[in-house]
Order: sequence, then C-alpha cells, then structure tokens
Amino acid sequence: MFRMRWITAILLLVSAWAGAAEPSVGAPAIGDIPPQILGKDRNGDTVDLGQLRDKVVVVTFWASWCGYCRKELPALNDMQTRAGSEYFRVVAVNVQDGNDEYRAMTRQMRDYTLTFARDRSGSIAESYGVKSYPNLWIIDPEGKVAGRHIGYGEDSFGEIVDEISRVIQAEVERLHAASADKAVSSG
Repeated sequence: MFRMRWITAILLLVSAWAGAAEPSVGAPAIGDIPPQILGKDRNGDTVDLGQLRDKVVVVTFWASWCGYCRKELPALNDMQTRAGSEYFRVVAVNVQDGNDEYRAMTRQMRDYTLTFARDRSGSIAESYGVKSYPNLWIIDPEGKVAGRHIGYGEDSFGEIVDEISRVIQAEVERLHAASADKAVSSG
C-alpha cells in the first residue's frame, strides 16, 4: 500500500512537470502571430513586435527569482552583441518583479544591448500562456512564432541557440537571394 502511494505520487509529479513544459491553452501556436505589445522599455516607450518585423526576435520572459533566467540573460545578450541588430533582436520581458528587484537586476545589466521590457501586472505573460520560467519564444521576420521553449536548462540551451541561429541564417539567405534577384532583374 505504501509503495503504491509513492508510485502514485511520483506519477503525479512527473505528469505535472510534463504538463508545465506543454504549451498552455490559449497561447500562440507555431505559425501564429503572437500578441504584439511586450511592455515598456527602460525609457518608458512601448515595445511593439510590429516595429521589429523583418528581424528574428527572441522574446524571453523572466523574473529576478528565476535562477536559470539570470543565467540565460547574459547568454542572450552575448548572442545579441555578436549578431548585431540588423537581422536579430532579443527582448527580455520582466514579469511582475517589484520596483526594487527590477531596478537592482537592470542595474547589474546596464551595459546589455538587448531590449528590456516590463510586464508589471503579468497580463502580457498571461497572453503568451506563460506559466513557468524560463519561457523563450522565437519570432520569425514575418512576425510569426517559429519556436517556443519552456522550462529548459543549461543542457538544452545550446540546442535553442542552434535553432535561433538557423532562423537567423534562413533570413539572411532569403535577403541575399532577394537582393541578387533584384540586381539581376534591374541589370
């Protein structure tokens, strides 16, 4: 009887963990255009995905209490720095941190080149179906969801970077092909 309870408890934990990694009901699906407004940046300006069309955009939802989020942000900033902003943009959306926590974190990251947005109420994260952290979205240049990763760790971050790189590379190749076609047709 005792053993059966343990097995039941373990199965419940595993199913709850697996469920946390599944896309939430109402969350944008691959190929959907996600909610466009991502909050306010450090200057108080609205961060709007519509203004980032023609770029690959990574949207990551984070909170100061999320240890892996704090490890992910420097890696995403490094990726932003290396890739530049012509084809790629990272938007880090802070969800529901208090003013003191948010200010302390952004002070530590003051030299970061990624875009910080703030979702004080959590309504933006909710519109994306965010229920666990870290929670990363890849948006293609047409503004559609190309990928989503929920609750990953260091062991899987390399695969996510590879996926982001593939989406960026596809866009660079598309732009070069369009440029070449334009040169041929005008020449």
